[in-house]
This record gives sequence, C-alpha cells and structure tokens, in this order.
Amino acid sequence: MTRRLPSMNALRSFEAAARHQSFALAAAELSVSAAAVGYQVKRIEDDLGFALFERRHRAISLTPQGAKLLGELTKGFDIITAAWQALERPDTMPPLKVTAPVAAVKRWLFDEIAARATRGQAIRVSWDMSQLTRALGDAGPDAAIRYSLAPPEGMFAEPVLRPWFTPHMRPDVARKIASPNDLGRFGLIDVDYSQDKVPGLTAWKPWFAAQGLTPPTHFEMNCADTATAVDMAVETGHIAMGGYFATLAHVKNGRLVAPFDVAVRPASQFWFVCQPGRQEEPDIAWFRTALKDCAQRLEATADGLRMFDL
Repeated sequence: MTRRLPSMNALRSFEAAARHQSFALAAAELSVSAAAVGYQVKRIEDDLGFALFERRHRAISLTPQGAKLLGELTKGFDIITAAWQALERPDTMPPLKVTAPVAAVKRWLFDEIAARATRGQAIRVSWDMSQLTRALGDAGPDAAIRYSLAPPEGMFAEPVLRPWFTPHMRPDVARKIASPNDLGRFGLIDVDYSQDKVPGLTAWKPWFAAQGLTPPTHFEMNCADTATAVDMAVETGHIAMGGYFATLAHVKNGRLVAPFDVAVRPASQFWFVCQPGRQEEPDIAWFRTALKDCAQRLEATADGLRMFDL
C-alpha cells in the first residue's frame, strides 16, 4: 500500500513554525509569507484531523500532538541533513561530536563553527542539540557545552561565556518608554527556567532591584526559555529579558532593541567540558580555540552595559 505523506514544503513550514512558535518568524526563515506557512500547516492538520497548534491572539503554541510530531520530525530532518552533508563533504575521518543546549547551537555556534571549519579546515562537527546531560566518551559525544553554576566534577572544564539579561523590545515599543516604570504598560514576558538553581528566580526581579524599583508581580506571558521569550517579544510587542545569542539576530536585524544600560548576570555560565586528557587532542583543541574566539566576539556586544550580579 502506498503511504500518503504531506509535502516537504508543508513539513518544513510546520517544523519552522513549531521551532519559532511563530508563523511570522517561520515565514522570514523560509522566505515566504506568514499566510503561506499557515496554509501549509492547516493542510497537515486537515489531513490528520486534529490541531497541531493552539492559536491565540498574536501567539501560537504546540498542542501535545504537535509537540510529538515536532520531536519525530526533527530527528528526520537531522538524518536528511547528515546524509546531504556526507555527500557534500565526503570524509573518512569521523566528526567531532559535541553536545550543547539547543538555543546555543541554533542561535550562535552552528553558523560560526561551520564557517570556521570550511575555511581550509578538515574538522567536521556533529552537533547533539539537547537539554539533557549526555555522558561523554565511548559511544557518546566527545565534548560538551554545559550551562551550570560550577564545572562538572571529574572532567576537564573551562569557562566559556557568562550570560547577561536586560529588557529587549521592539523599536516601536521602545519609542514609547521613557523609564523602567513604563515597561509594565506593554506587558512583560517571564520564563519558567530558574537561574542559579534558585526556584522562581528569573532576571526581572534583580533587574528592577538594580534600578531601585519594586519588581513586577504580573506577567503578560510565560515562556519555557529565553530564546522563545525574545521571539515572542518580536511577535507580540511585549517585553522580554535577553542578551547575547538569544537576541543577537533580532538586534542585528532591527527587530529588537535594548534601550537601558543596566544588565544583570547570573552566577551560572557556559563551560566547555571533555574527558580529562583529551583537551589537547587536535580536533578538540581546534574546537576549544574556535569556541573561545566566538565567545570573545559575542562578549563585545555587552560593551557599555553596567553589570549587576543576579
């Protein structure tokens, strides 16, 4: 029996919309209109007989069925991508396997490391994008980028990047804000992820405290992570906390601005991690150098900010 599957365009539209949690951002990535993305997603939903997204005013979120499809579809696209890259750049040497948080790879490291690897280098990096802590060595990844308060015990570890947070908003919103007291009028976006292993600690409370102001108690929207929060700031006009790679593309393209010079930093930071004794292996040493260079360029975006510890 012939299997009837949706078109690749429809699947790509769904995957991009699900990853960005936005039809508009998916459309920008795919160079089509938001209506075209919505149409392709609706075709899949009609074929399946149930919704993949919950649609609210100027916002979307995945249904349980949508989240399940995204997980499986991501695996399939990863396999297709790996097969294509293997044909483009055949290489008998195995790639360097690196596990890292999803947002750090997608919004920062993937393009930079890939570009560096193609400039006369023979290094190939295979990314394992996951929030899980993968065991290193044997059949697992060769190295990891981990976000934590302290380096993992029993491993070689060196600090890479300490993040910071400041309010980011669309330029049209920023023009209406004269002081931090005005932020709440446009709706604040909080995240569920707690910093420094302190339950409920996000960047909003310490940022307002650094300004000598009473922290907010009401939020217009909650997101699972900072990357999603800043995407929703673009989509909705609400205001999110962000910095570094989470906001880099939006700021560069003029979709978001950070009008205040005050930022707060958690004690947690990103670490490069590998098994002891492997840090000077040629591939790993190359990756460590590339990672440090990428971090130094990214840190330059914090010039001019007054930093306060979380």
